[in-house]
Amino acid sequence: IPLLESDNSIIPVGKWIMEQAFITCKEWLNFYPEFVMNINVSYLQIIDKDFIMFVKHLLSKYNLSPRHIVLELTESYFVTEMLILKDAFKSLRDIGIRFAMDDFGTGYASLEILKTVPADIVKIDQTFVRDIKISKFDKTFIRFIAQICHDVDIEVLLEGIETEEEFNVVEPMELDYIQGFLFGRPQSEEEITNKLI
Repeated sequence: IPLLESDNSIIPVGKWIMEQAFITCKEWLNFYPEFVMNINVSYLQIIDKDFIMFVKHLLSKYNLSPRHIVLELTESYFVTEMLILKDAFKSLRDIGIRFAMDDFGTGYASLEILKTVPADIVKIDQTFVRDIKISKFDKTFIRFIAQICHDVDIEVLLEGIETEEEFNVVEPMELDYIQGFLFGRPQSEEEITNKLI
């Protein structure tokens, strides 16, 4: 994404990526009606004057409910570009699009961001999993973030679970989602389709 942002090619490339994601989401909903497609986006896409209309167009073209789409931005974008993004976030959330804040805990954010951020899902970075079996701080941090987010109706996803031992430590922490190589590695569209059929 940073490379595409550097010459503004993120706008046309981002539109192509989003449309492919919508097409694939529509296909996979035939096999799994509760499927949700998460799409990584840049703040430059969101503040583009055509972006909101483009999202509406895709929802209409592919007859998709917005509940099946989540847009992901890194924590640093939520913090550094919040004033620029605020109106666009509101417009997109008004049509039902949800947002996930990726890599939480690694950037500029203080806990204050959880008070004002328009995120529906906070994704805790895998940094806090690497020493989870021995680090009291990491365990406490994950539990604390899960509790404070739930208190303000934000869902929590933990990234980077790779072993059964790590899963056993975090499983009781009342996380909404747990992600990592333990459950599956990146796969092609064809491989995922074959699993869903």
